[in-house]
Amino acid sequence: MYFFKVFGIVAITSAINAQFGSGTCRSRLARECSCPPQWQLSGEDCYRLTPSPHTWDDAKSACQDIGGKMAAPRSHEEMNFMADMARELDSKYKAWIACNDKEVEGFWECDGQEGSAPFLGWGSGQPDNGGNIDCATIRKYDGKMDDSHCWKAFRAVCVRRAACTHGLIQIRH
Repeated sequence: MYFFKVFGIVAITSAINAQFGSGTCRSRLARECSCPPQWQLSGEDCYRLTPSPHTWDDAKSACQDIGGKMAAPRSHEEMNFMADMARELDSKYKAWIACNDKEVEGFWECDGQEGSAPFLGWGSGQPDNGGNIDCATIRKYDGKMDDSHCWKAFRAVCVRRAACTHGLIQIRH
């Protein structure tokens, strides 16, 4: 499918260059993405915190209720974005993310990362499993992952795909 999209873009670019003359104009593929109100754009995804605190299980449902799913960071950059977003709302935040070891103690799984080793950006000394704590948060003081009791109430980081459009734009010399 990717090949056909690229082939179509090349064909359209060639047609535009033939129409306008390749010496005076160039075309390039542009992508514009947007998010609904209250969501923040990063790349091709939109992020938002739940409006109120929830237990970890209820936070998953709360994210669905606002049109997303609980987010699990896939990189340090994404985790930093989530931490910065939460810090803007509350400097003392701790926010749920979609990682847990509920099924097998010590075997952490993150939603959307099945079939591969999950990204786990633990803070120093974490996870410490202090009393069967099976759910992950991003903690306030360093933006790193921390394990916590799933019954505690925190806001959660939610994610959804952004609405993106692709098209060619003309660049004049």
